[in-house]
Amino acid sequence: MKKEVSFMVNKERMKKTFTDLVKIYAPSKGERQVCNYLKQELRKLGASRIVEDNGGSINGGSSGNLIATFNGNAEGLPSIALTGHMDCVECCKNIEPVLENGVFRSKGNTILGGDDKAGVTAILEGLHLMKESYIPHGKITVIFTVQEEIGLFGSRNLEEEYAKDIDFGYTLDADGPAGSVFIAGPSEYTVDFICHGVAAHAGMCPEKGTSAIAMAALGIAGSPNGRIDEETTCNLGTIEGGTAVNIVPDYCAVHGEARSRSKEKLEKVVAAMEDSFRKAAEKFPEGHLEIKKEKAYDAFTVKESDPVLRLFKSACDAAGFTMKAAPSGGGSDANWFGTKGFPSVLVGVGMADFHTNKENLKEQDLYDAGELVYRIIEAESHFNH
Repeated sequence: MKKEVSFMVNKERMKKTFTDLVKIYAPSKGERQVCNYLKQELRKLGASRIVEDNGGSINGGSSGNLIATFNGNAEGLPSIALTGHMDCVECCKNIEPVLENGVFRSKGNTILGGDDKAGVTAILEGLHLMKESYIPHGKITVIFTVQEEIGLFGSRNLEEEYAKDIDFGYTLDADGPAGSVFIAGPSEYTVDFICHGVAAHAGMCPEKGTSAIAMAALGIAGSPNGRIDEETTCNLGTIEGGTAVNIVPDYCAVHGEARSRSKEKLEKVVAAMEDSFRKAAEKFPEGHLEIKKEKAYDAFTVKESDPVLRLFKSACDAAGFTMKAAPSGGGSDANWFGTKGFPSVLVGVGMADFHTNKENLKEQDLYDAGELVYRIIEAESHFNH
């Protein structure tokens, strides 16, 4: 819900920034060009410090996380972070953005790239408006991460010295119009069940074999799957195994995940998945089972009384946006920022149908996101945390 008279962002500047950014090919591990573009923009905006962490490369990629600091110009105000990610899912080469009837879309068979170039554009516009209006503000740390789309590797590997002295943050990387905010996110485990059997000729001597696929099938059949409750899900998503139809398969791997906003529920559902596969393996004494489990990220939860949400509410009120808070079922950089030392909420920037070639972004949602970033910075000036 937006009030009639709004603060005016520079629409032409935002359109140019957004279209410039989405045209840059920036798959996960290939963010170098967009990183260089953003360094130039942050210099123009007057950042006091601009650095790349991890020596300019994370997980074999072409860039580190980009961190820029804008020193506070008033005492006693909170130190906030504004964050987005530089990478996009694949099918992002040669994006041709078009604006028709107030909606950005991709002209071809690519994604649009609003995830997360809409968030990045909004952050840059908020900083432009901050610079142009000379408002009092506390220290602002801008963090543009890499490899968000392939496992949050950027935020996971953020060097902790850059998370120090940040009171709280806003991660502009969600769907929903301005005012939408996700205040909780789940923990996630990734789980691999690797079934080993004994190969044999399927026509000549199948009784000498032990089918790894049969073991996996029994494990899958007994495992929980899908929505467990309102805050817990699990999914067995991919399976691979076997070499030929005339060979009893000696290998089958099942890859899954489980998520919950409750630590206890997450451990319980993962234990049930493991138990099902172990019981299945017991039925095949000539074979054996390997289980590989990794914590992908920890949950985060923010309360309405927390400063990060109170300031966000003030910003929404000033802009005339209705704050709509909800939990998220997915993981984001906000999960890792909480682990690194500062709470962050996930903020909607209007992206829709992202990760598909139907991705779109309403022009007004982009402008509203830019205004909201400015209003967050502005709200700092009279915020008592």
